[in-house]
Amino acid sequence: MAKLSKSCAHLNAPCIPGAEIISINGTELWNYTVSAVPGLLPSPVSGLDICAVDVVLTHPGAHDKVLVKVWLPLENWNGRFQANGGVGYAAGELDLTLGPTIKQGYASASTDAGVGFNPSSPEAWALRPDGSVDRDALINFSYRSVHDMALIGKEITKQFYGQKPNYSYWNGCSTGGRQAMVAAQRYPDLFDGILAGAPAIYWTTYVIAEQWPQVVMNMEKSFPSPCELRAFTDAAIAECDGLDGVMDGVINNPDVCNFDPYGLVGRRVPCDGVNVTITEATARVVQKVLQGPFGPNGESRWYGLNPGAALDSLANTTITHGKRGGFPFFVNDAWIRYWVAKNPNYDLTKIDYSTLDRLFTQSDKEYDAIIGTDNPDLSGFQRSGGKLLMWHGLSDQLIFPQGTVEYRKRVERLMGGSTKVNEFFRLFLAPGVDHCAGTPSLGAVPTDPLEALVNWVENKRAPLNLAAEIAGPEGGARIICPYPQVAQYVGGDTKSANSFKCA
Repeated sequence: MAKLSKSCAHLNAPCIPGAEIISINGTELWNYTVSAVPGLLPSPVSGLDICAVDVVLTHPGAHDKVLVKVWLPLENWNGRFQANGGVGYAAGELDLTLGPTIKQGYASASTDAGVGFNPSSPEAWALRPDGSVDRDALINFSYRSVHDMALIGKEITKQFYGQKPNYSYWNGCSTGGRQAMVAAQRYPDLFDGILAGAPAIYWTTYVIAEQWPQVVMNMEKSFPSPCELRAFTDAAIAECDGLDGVMDGVINNPDVCNFDPYGLVGRRVPCDGVNVTITEATARVVQKVLQGPFGPNGESRWYGLNPGAALDSLANTTITHGKRGGFPFFVNDAWIRYWVAKNPNYDLTKIDYSTLDRLFTQSDKEYDAIIGTDNPDLSGFQRSGGKLLMWHGLSDQLIFPQGTVEYRKRVERLMGGSTKVNEFFRLFLAPGVDHCAGTPSLGAVPTDPLEALVNWVENKRAPLNLAAEIAGPEGGARIICPYPQVAQYVGGDTKSANSFKCA
């Protein structure tokens, strides 16, 4: 084992502006295993030899207690530091991301932001006992924890190894992608490279837009079953799959797919052993879900899902007392009840089109300054020499890919056009891939976007494309191209990446 600068048990409390360190404890763990957790860590990570450091801090006046976990390889450190993002209403996944990151040789950090680890519900921290919003907790979750974790992680790394990291990276998807943009916009000097997957930017707008399918179903009094919705997804793919010259079950460019849901009206589809006839009301629901929310005068409020994306996450339903009704996704459900309505018992089924329009306005007005991450001015990050690699699945069923495209366009308009922006920020759109590639996607999933980012930062080789693999027995390799390019089939084996070029 290489000689270390300090013992794990005798590290000094770092000095963090605006925070006070309550405690710091380091423990050596040999042959340690992080157990698998379904939906978060598919396989256990074993054989870890680490210095595990827990730092607890508070912000004066906030009455909070924030945990930052820093793990350091006892052997074979690669000289780099990586901070990891969270998921849902958790600011960090703690051991579940620390384990895989350590396995790759990084020193790593993750934080609970003082709100604990419950990705699916903010019930424990959103509101104070008097029913008011706990703004300090929301600030921690939104941005302050990103700053504190990075400073603590890098300082502990420097103490332990006797040298600061050669390079520092951020890696996150969804909530972690939003936190990535917090770093790029608010704290542009923290990281040399930032990997932002399916970023939950435009939070105050897009989360309200996630409620749109539920409002549509309530207003139309039509609650399609999952298999009915699947019929529309399958029909869209069947109609637009071949537009790129390759029949692979994937819509390569949803922008040119002019799918009309009304074409399915009258079709009989098998559902749970019986044939169901697609009605005009069902087609109308799907059309509006794909269209996205609009205001009372017909103006667009946000984007809809892309044709080919799964519809039953946001247009989710459940059967109660023998009757099918809406069942909102937990992120928009909690945001509306706890932060906008400030009432955990708020009845979302009472939201009509005009009410939702008011919720858009209220959400933006009250919280964009705290949790908004759509500032297109990345000049600070550009000046610091940082590189930003962003990717998003075009079949994302939760966070609307067109919002990510809109952000990239705004950056281009502000910062001198596509060519100049590509020098430090590249966006890759993955056809047929769902949210953070969370389930077996039809499309090709980036195999190692972090490696591409590291190569860009350390070897000055900007990624011309991302290597990608199709899951399943059929398999196949592809490339994912930097926006606005798309992968174009040029002939040959459709399972070979060499059969495609960016154009």
